Amino acid sequence: MSITLIIVPIVALIVIAALVLLARAKVARGGSRGLRRRFGPEYERAVAVHDGDTAAAERELNRRLDRHGAFRPLPLAPDLRQQYEERWEAVQRQFVDEPEQAVVEADLLIGRLARERGYPSDSYDEQTDALSVHHAQGVHDYRKAHETAVRARNNRPDNAAGTEELRAAVVHARALFSELLKSGPDGTTTHHAPRHHRTGHHRTNPKPNPKPNPNATTRRLGDRLRPPWTHGRGHGHDTAEGGAR
Repeated sequence: MSITLIIVPIVALIVIAALVLLARAKVARGGSRGLRRRFGPEYERAVAVHDGDTAAAERELNRRLDRHGAFRPLPLAPDLRQQYEERWEAVQRQFVDEPEQAVVEADLLIGRLARERGYPSDSYDEQTDALSVHHAQGVHDYRKAHETAVRARNNRPDNAAGTEELRAAVVHARALFSELLKSGPDGTTTHHAPRHHRTGHHRTNPKPNPKPNPNATTRRLGDRLRPPWTHGRGHGHDTAEGGAR
């Protein structure tokens, strides 16, 4: 058998193997682009969490899609939606005199609202993973607010958040809160975003109706909702809602 007859099949196999590898690489790049588009900053966070291991990060994000991609949020009754809007306005007013407590309350409120919409609530990580599939940018910003809220609850003078950081935390929390409040079962907007006051600056309501009673609203919501994950185990929080108050 001549050398040519031996070499030609070998070269052909090498070419075929190279084409297969190129095709796989193209698919992988397309998959990465899809995940980047879907998760945005959450993609970069996952890569950082996995110490730069892109493949591991993408496996994690694909697992999130498998678990939560088909999820559709539960509807909110109009009266309950109004209660959440009133609670958020109460949080914004509270920021004037108690900025740290306002950040804690904003964090709690998002955990409750997410659970009300049907997102898992057994742990912070589980809930934010599920939220990231449908609200990637909002969750990315909210993580910063949650970290600030944890520091505010710990109340350590050597690690206290400044006023601007607290203000930014409320802004970040408000973005996700608004998305959760107005998104319908198919992700479309079903309600206007809650009315906002500028954080740290009280503005009166031009309507003649009296301001909502934050304590009464708290009681109404408390009748329906259990303490959220933010006071559960694994995050350095108390298990009772009163621990944040």
